[in-house]
Amino acid sequence: MVEFALVLPLLLLIVFGVVGFSVALLDKVVMTNATREAARQGTTFRGVNLRPSLADVQKVATDFCTANLIDFGTRSGCTATVTPDPATLVSGNQLTVKVQHTFTFLGLVGFINPFGSANGVVLQASTVMRAE
Repeated sequence: MVEFALVLPLLLLIVFGVVGFSVALLDKVVMTNATREAARQGTTFRGVNLRPSLADVQKVATDFCTANLIDFGTRSGCTATVTPDPATLVSGNQLTVKVQHTFTFLGLVGFINPFGSANGVVLQASTVMRAE
């Protein structure tokens, strides 16, 4: 019993750490997919006057993040940055979509705060795609 009492906190810390880092990695993958979807939306032209707007491309990225991120109820969401404006994009030029999200750890790992940030860890993803 004494050995179990001594080992249990360390075991729980390891388990919560593995779960926390796994969720952070999943959120990073979701953010990467969000940038890819938004970049694809921004670089695909549907005719001369039917180019997507900056707000449309940002909405694709933020909606994808909102629907798929695991944020443990914090609802912090993500912010999307698109350069240059897709409405002015010329075929052959590149469009960059960047997404940023603040991830907060849950449980014991959040209490210990492994990265020293009071607000969590900032995750970022970006995609560069050439316009069609």
